[in-house]
Amino acid sequence: MLRISNGQTIANYKVEAFLGRGAFTQVFLVTDANGDHWAMKLGDDSGGGKNLPRFGEVTVTRDPRAVSPDETPAEAMFIDPKDGATAEILDAAEVDELLREEARLLELADGFGTPRLKEVVDVNGRPALVMQHITGLTLRERIRSMEGVKLGWMSDVCKIVLALHSKGWECHGDLKPENILISENGEVYIIDPVAKSTRNDRIVTTPWYNPFLLWSSKGDAQSVAIMLYELLIGGLPFDSVPWRFAGTDLSLHDADEVEMSRSMFLSYPPMRGINVLTPRHIEAIFHRTMCEDAYDLADLSAELEEFLIKH
Repeated sequence: MLRISNGQTIANYKVEAFLGRGAFTQVFLVTDANGDHWAMKLGDDSGGGKNLPRFGEVTVTRDPRAVSPDETPAEAMFIDPKDGATAEILDAAEVDELLREEARLLELADGFGTPRLKEVVDVNGRPALVMQHITGLTLRERIRSMEGVKLGWMSDVCKIVLALHSKGWECHGDLKPENILISENGEVYIIDPVAKSTRNDRIVTTPWYNPFLLWSSKGDAQSVAIMLYELLIGGLPFDSVPWRFAGTDLSLHDADEVEMSRSMFLSYPPMRGINVLTPRHIEAIFHRTMCEDAYDLADLSAELEEFLIKH
């Protein structure tokens, strides 16, 4: 695990404070020689295993030694074509690959709906990303502090990702409350994009928000839908993730068994059965996103925007 202290100098940047961590990286507030603030993201020696804490006691504590207990860290899911997905550990070289690919995606975005990348610096032979520091709170922190959330933020997320398609992004790959940042002036940013894996048997994502392990626009759409569910219901729709057959070669399995498994997996608690104030239109959006293969991020974005305009 990284051992970084306030006041330490890393590649001509002075560390001011710890900002947060995920399964693979830690982020620090740093200043340059001009006194300007930046966010520096460094990779851990390993990360992404199945023993990461999640859904524990809610806390506001930020500790570089652990993930905040109520957060949902990404996992490295290794997929056997027949037996399905298992969460395993990535080593330092694999974590570095994730960081370099993230830097490439941020360069493509060029600050549109994402932190602007300043540079990638070498720290003991490993890459560290120096990015725009955006003062604000993640959607997870907004949920935790009960400061109020807006469905319009989900619409903004859809619009940002769809616009980034024209800049070379295929998808974000890991949309979740931890990766949506609301600035002090109410602007929405998405952070921590995940590029397509160089291995066919691995995906880095957060299964609670991507239960079918899709690295695609459809996967992003389902992530947004699950966040809509969480915001209105106060919990997540699926108790056990990922879906049993996610990422496998379905031709190796009995078709009836696959269809029965999918039907059982999608037997989530109806939104209005838990919160009668849930708008029927939002309930329908969630159902269509999770259950209709052809219903994509552009469809979700258009229907959500229509709902917000009318209400």
